[in-house]
Amino acid sequence: MEYKIEGTTMPNLEVRLQQGEAIYTESGGMAWMTNGIRMETSGRGGIGKMLGRAFSGESMFLTTYTCEAHQGMIRRYIPSR
Repeated sequence: MEYKIEGTTMPNLEVRLQQGEAIYTESGGMAWMTNGIRMETSGRGGIGKMLGRAFSGESMFLTTYTCEAHQGMIRRYIPSR
């Protein structure tokens, strides 16, 4: 897994994955991905964890990106807080 942060006004994170590697993020932040990346959204951790994330202002759901090709890439915007 390799990553790179680009941009100043609208920064984004580019993550390059090898086959079998996976990463999870908040739901809704992905800008785009290459072919060969499987995207799966779930509550991850059960109802307690989901409610904890909701009460803290985060998304209740998390998205897991898994590389099924030899190599793949996802790009995600980094929200300013």
